Amino acid sequence: MRMYEGLFLLDNAHASLEWDTVVKHIHDILQKNGAEILKTEKWGEKKLAYKIKGHKRGTYLLIHFNAKYSAIPAIKRDFQLSDYIVRSLIVKDDKIEELSQLDTAAGMAGKNVDKIPETAEKELLEESDVSRKTADTV
Repeated sequence: MRMYEGLFLLDNAHASLEWDTVVKHIHDILQKNGAEILKTEKWGEKKLAYKIKGHKRGTYLLIHFNAKYSAIPAIKRDFQLSDYIVRSLIVKDDKIEELSQLDTAAGMAGKNVDKIPETAEKELLEESDVSRKTADTV
């Protein structure tokens, strides 16, 4: 299985009234095609730069999931047939895959990868102080 990232532009009318139903619909499509959902993130409502299928506004949803390569065409087709989804984009996500491997390695070691070590944090603060001082003198 490969890791993918799906970005969805949702019909704003449906998303604002029936958010849970819309998200469940997308999750159902993914799970029906054998995908494993890792993370779902609502990006919120945005004004579109131009009309897309008659919509001036849309709500964005980002989903990270694992799926077989052979299932992606069926997933894309199902998303195109959905009344809730105005537009979708699915890309293979190597960067997130690397980060998840780091997280699992850190979980095994009992460390938190997201935290900056104190020495690195101090070095960053010292560098910013030096750059401020040189900027003041110039």
